[in-house]
Amino acid sequence: MESDLSLQVEQFLRNALKQRKLEDRLVRQALQDLRLTLAGIERVIGGSGALAVGPAREANIQILVAAVSRSVRESFSGPQLAALQEALTPFVQAQLDFARQMVQRAGGDLVAEGAVQLTPLQASRLINQQVVAGKTLEAQLTATLPAAVADRVERFMRLGLSDVGGETFATYQDAVVRITENNVEAIIRTGTHEAGSAAQQLIYQFEADPDWLGADGLVWTAVLDSRTCPVCLRLDGKRFPPDYQKASPHAQCRCYLLPWKWRNQDMTSPDGRKVPLKRPADGDGPEEALSFKVAAKTWVKQNPDTAQAIFGKKLGQDLVDGKVSFDQAVKRWQAPKAT
Repeated sequence: MESDLSLQVEQFLRNALKQRKLEDRLVRQALQDLRLTLAGIERVIGGSGALAVGPAREANIQILVAAVSRSVRESFSGPQLAALQEALTPFVQAQLDFARQMVQRAGGDLVAEGAVQLTPLQASRLINQQVVAGKTLEAQLTATLPAAVADRVERFMRLGLSDVGGETFATYQDAVVRITENNVEAIIRTGTHEAGSAAQQLIYQFEADPDWLGADGLVWTAVLDSRTCPVCLRLDGKRFPPDYQKASPHAQCRCYLLPWKWRNQDMTSPDGRKVPLKRPADGDGPEEALSFKVAAKTWVKQNPDTAQAIFGKKLGQDLVDGKVSFDQAVKRWQAPKAT
């Protein structure tokens, strides 16, 4: 056991780097499989005659739309969900074990150590039920995604273009493939993170001594770098009860819920020393070990280039210069953009 528990807490957050590598691998394989499925659909459309004007066009389109949804579900969504379950099950187990270790090293008691021992079936269920953009991971892959692809294909066949999101696209690649790739990447990255976060929370809920955690046992913890969104920065430091189920404010959220004591009290190392807690922060300069007692909004103001990357050039600079408060900057960032 390393004596410096501060480094252990930093390691907890650095696990996000390993998670990112896992996400990248899963995304690469998923996009490769998706492109094969969508290329097959494009060939079928091209040879169907549905793009030609004629009396059978409407019937052909209806048949093809139903076939597209079924094809995506059977050839991509089902196998992809199975692949995610296989890849994420050991990851979930590793997160469980690490959370146990960290609670103990932080002086907490595991009153029912080992109470959370997930079988492969239970791990699969946990993975399936993670919420991604308001729906479970399973529903997103097996229902929402096939329906969305079918809708895009239908628009493309009827209009020769797609107007998704207010943009018009004149090619199948842009109208169907590119947008669907973005959807799939967001689903996988969000699902992976939420599964790992849920595994950690199981320890806090079912094994850790509630008296040690306290009434406000968990605290929202944002990853501090230029890719963090303003909403997550505002949530950083907010306390939640131990049984709170994390609800991410957006897709691909990288935030964690950690025990309040990890962030706000010095730990005691095995040799009796008091150890201040720190976390990685990647701002304008080299990555630093930042005290947890430094608020996220203070950190972002101290890093002007990072503030501009997060909020936008003008709003970020106004925040750094004190022309707007942190809360005002977040509200302006959230406000609908003029078109």
